[in-house]
Amino acid sequence: MKRRTVMGKRSSPSHRASFTLIELLVVIAIIAILAALLLPALGRAKASAQSITCLNNLKQLSLCWLLYAHDHDDSLVPNKDGDNGGGDWISFPGSWVEGNVDLDATTANIEKGALFPYNRAVAIYRCPADKVITRQKVLRNRSYMMNSWLEGPEFYPRPWKKSKYTSIHRPDHLWVLLDAGTIDSGGFYLSPKRDDAWIDNLPSDRHSRGANLSFADGHAEYHRWNYPKSLNWDAPVACEADRADLKWLQERVVEDIESLP
Repeated sequence: MKRRTVMGKRSSPSHRASFTLIELLVVIAIIAILAALLLPALGRAKASAQSITCLNNLKQLSLCWLLYAHDHDDSLVPNKDGDNGGGDWISFPGSWVEGNVDLDATTANIEKGALFPYNRAVAIYRCPADKVITRQKVLRNRSYMMNSWLEGPEFYPRPWKKSKYTSIHRPDHLWVLLDAGTIDSGGFYLSPKRDDAWIDNLPSDRHSRGANLSFADGHAEYHRWNYPKSLNWDAPVACEADRADLKWLQERVVEDIESLP
C-alpha cells in the first residue's frame, strides 16, 4: 500500500541543516580567540628558529676562523680596514671579508674574503632576522663583524692586539664575531676603556633584545642586553643599563683590560 502524503509533504520529513546568525558569530569568535592565542606562539617559534640559525652561522664561521689559523702557522685571519678615500670605511683585500656591506649589491666581497674557501656558503654570513636595507636598496648580505682587536688595523696598540692564536690566553672569554646592528667594514670597533659611548659600531638586539656572539675557543652563545640598541653610529651611552651592556662587551674584547692605558 502506498504511504499517504498530506498536502504534498513527504511522510518522513528531513530537517534542513543551517546555522543561525548567533551560531555563526560564536564560531567566528572562537576562531578569532584561537588565532590570537596561536599567532604570538608562532611568532616566538619563528624568532627562536632565526636565533638558532644565527648561532649556527657563527659556529660555522668560527670553525673557518680556527681552520685559517691552523693552516697559516697560528696566524689569525687579517681583519684590516680603513678609509677608501671617499669617506667610506672598507675591509682591504686579504681580510676575512672585503669591502663595505652597505655598498654591496652582490656577495662578491664575501666570496673574495680569506675565510670563504673554508665554507663556500654565503648564507652563513647573514642572520635571517636581519632586515636592514643598504644604500643599494637590498637586504644586506652580511650581519656579522669581527673583533678589531684580532689582527685588526696597525694603529691598534700592542701588546693587546692579537695576531697569533697561541697569544690568546682565555679563548673562551674573548669574542671573535658579533651579530651587529650598525655595519660597514668587517671590523667591529670598541674601546676597551671608554664607557661613555659606543665607538662607531653597535651590536644588534634583534633576538629578543639580544645578540649572538662567537668566541675564540669556537663556541657561540646568546646574550640579552639590559637596554635596547639603536642603529645610530657613534651612539652615546643612553643610561646605566646601556653602560652595563657596553662594559660586558668591553670585558670580552681584549684580555688584561686593566693594564690598558
